[in-house]
Amino acid sequence: MHSLVQLTALLTAGAIASARPGNSNGQGGSQHHGPQDGQSCSSITADQVTAMRNNSLFTRWRPQSHFLAPAGWMNDPCGAVYDPTRDEYHLSYQWHPEHFNWGNISWGSATSKDLITWTDRGSWKGRDALILSPSGNGSFPEAYDGLGIFSGTVQPVNLKGEVNGDLLAFYTSVSYLPTNWQINYQPHTESQSLAISHDGGKTWEQYADNPVIDATTETAPMNWNVTGFRDPFFEPLPELDAILGVSEPHYYAVFGSGIKGVGPRMPLWSAPTSDLTNWTFLGALWEPAKNTSVGPVLSTGSYAFNFEVSGFFPLPDSKGNQHWFVNMGTEGGNVSFHQSAQWALWNGGEVTRRENGSAHFTPSYGGAGDWGSGYALSSFNDTKYNRRVQYAWIKEDFVGAGGLFSAQQQGFQGALSLPRELFVHEVENVEATTELKEAKTSVVGDDGIARTLGVRPLCDVVDGLRSCAQHQSYPCTTYTSPEILAAQASSHMELKATISSFTGPFGLRFAASPDRQEYTTVSYQPSNHTILVERLHSSNIVEFNNATITGYFDPYTVHGKTEAIVIDIFLDGSIAEIYVNERFALSARIYPSMECSTGYGVYVADGANVTFESIEAWVGTKNVWPERPLDSSSQLVWDSAEPTNNYTWWTGN
Repeated sequence: MHSLVQLTALLTAGAIASARPGNSNGQGGSQHHGPQDGQSCSSITADQVTAMRNNSLFTRWRPQSHFLAPAGWMNDPCGAVYDPTRDEYHLSYQWHPEHFNWGNISWGSATSKDLITWTDRGSWKGRDALILSPSGNGSFPEAYDGLGIFSGTVQPVNLKGEVNGDLLAFYTSVSYLPTNWQINYQPHTESQSLAISHDGGKTWEQYADNPVIDATTETAPMNWNVTGFRDPFFEPLPELDAILGVSEPHYYAVFGSGIKGVGPRMPLWSAPTSDLTNWTFLGALWEPAKNTSVGPVLSTGSYAFNFEVSGFFPLPDSKGNQHWFVNMGTEGGNVSFHQSAQWALWNGGEVTRRENGSAHFTPSYGGAGDWGSGYALSSFNDTKYNRRVQYAWIKEDFVGAGGLFSAQQQGFQGALSLPRELFVHEVENVEATTELKEAKTSVVGDDGIARTLGVRPLCDVVDGLRSCAQHQSYPCTTYTSPEILAAQASSHMELKATISSFTGPFGLRFAASPDRQEYTTVSYQPSNHTILVERLHSSNIVEFNNATITGYFDPYTVHGKTEAIVIDIFLDGSIAEIYVNERFALSARIYPSMECSTGYGVYVADGANVTFESIEAWVGTKNVWPERPLDSSSQLVWDSAEPTNNYTWWTGN
């Protein structure tokens, strides 16, 4: 393992090398002004964007193959669940309809039969998809949920844990704003509440005795000086019942929290399955110190100071052994190798019983669940196919106008990732090198099998997205320089390559304009085991973030040879979602100024020889919202001073 100083130097050198223009054959980064081959290409400038009206750019960079609100601001995924009584999936999200910025946070929702195509709850128009919203729209902040319905999860049971067609939501209710891990926490800011639906999610009613947990007081069971307390993740865990030796089945819930000045925390609560209103605090799952990590920051990220949107679950390996995992959003983290102080992390480890009867998690390896703009990862147990499915919120990435450049002209912000399957990733005959041990991203057992948390887009969803696309494949070829394979393709496509050998940095280019003014490069840097998403040329509009995104990926050595590397990129409007070897995920945003920036090809650094065993493209992936028009925008509203408490609760836009 390189020292931190060495890695920093190598990281910088790698970024410069992979941004270097290609050879004079015009297949790299060389500049050619104007469209080629008689093609016309419309483009826009920053000044033109600023002068545009609301929603003028609604369809310009809008994803079609991803889950997103019909319009307006959205953030965390919430309440993903399979309803076995109706054979239907539900997925909700944090929403501020008719606004392009955060505020008055509510839940919107949609349903699906297959996790591929979706139908808005109610309709796509206006606020029709709302299912849960704050009491009084901010006018009654004294109510336990007067200022927000924050994130939470849903189970297909009633209050007695029975599967009878009901849906039960467990969410954070908010009565005080602003709240932030850096400021003093006001008691009762966040409490935990229940809502129930008797008609398959069409209508919801709040539990009469809400909140069921109000633990941010001096006399509450937690008795912590908290940095936050939100986002319940609750599930039945018979595996944990067995570890704790409880006499009856229980549901367990973890939350995002922390102790000010001490470190982040994941409090664990339990309730008997027969009474899901009766929750008991068991203790912290583990006690990490502030701004530490399970391993090096470059490879495993930063715990920071506060957790939010946490998760806790077991996964079986191929031999039936259970492996325990947590995931958490972290706030205030190290930014040496990460563009944001918010990290989306996971850890794997062992769960044991404490002397007081609670559970103790001991992490031993970890990494980022998403190395880029993906955050607030939330998963659910898909009981229909016995798999764990995770979604991430993919943020926008504007830097101009205080981070809101083009937001008003788009008329929306945010989307969710493709549904991702989480599993125990296993590779046999892996050499337990010193670098692998020190990185702490995998564990190699006595059986020679390397295990880590695997992540891949659901195979059936990928098949669905490809179903109407034009497929193109390219034969095994060794490249020594960059090369464009298609000058024009689509901004909604998949690009996948398998690389069997390499002597230097390599990758794929996409969203390329015919004149090479705009393009985005995803590359692997062998010198420091990083995946880079280089956006210096992604858009001629500099008000969009063009910083390089870095993620850690170290290929295994199997029988003395480096494993093949498989890069799979899903481009969907402004979203580029990247997967590598089913154990690396990174979400990025790009906003090309030219509509014809749709070409793709390979990237090879100067002096390198790279064998691409195969390259495939699926051009024109599926629109997963068949009942929505492409322009589902809604009229934007600016809130007055009264419902925003003179703009201290939210900004009003």
